[in-house]
Amino acid sequence: MAPAIRNPELAKKIEQMKLTIAPIVHVMSGHPPPEFPGTILQLFLLTEDQLDTMAHFYSQSTRGPLTYTYPQTMEWNRPFLRKPNPGEMVPEGCWLNDVERLRIKMRMFAKFIGMRGAETPSWEYERHVEVLRNRIAKSIEEEERAMMGPRKFYRGPPALP
Repeated sequence: MAPAIRNPELAKKIEQMKLTIAPIVHVMSGHPPPEFPGTILQLFLLTEDQLDTMAHFYSQSTRGPLTYTYPQTMEWNRPFLRKPNPGEMVPEGCWLNDVERLRIKMRMFAKFIGMRGAETPSWEYERHVEVLRNRIAKSIEEEERAMMGPRKFYRGPPALP
């Protein structure tokens, strides 16, 4: 039995995933990056490294003279999207996990290339607030721990003779 008969919703989704994507070209070279996805399916198969490479290609990783020459920006330089460095101690809940970061970058790239439905979903806003809340709590905890160490007092300037 054909997949379209067994599962019409799946067949419809597969057809949608075959839609081609017109490439966005670099403002100076006029060429798209080699990693640019040709279909929606290829977009969903991109890795975070590929997305990062394309963000760099379009001058979206760091702000520069070409960043705002495109109709949309990716804002890849936000601390929220930073990957912890290898070996860096990452407190629980203070960073996005790999899947969350990939989903957000994929959505931002889709918005950059003009795809409909790439608006920021509520879970992303909520997760951002949660991460910020966790970072603030961790910072307060570290400050309190530091204050519990040897007490240091300022006794004012030395007395004059």
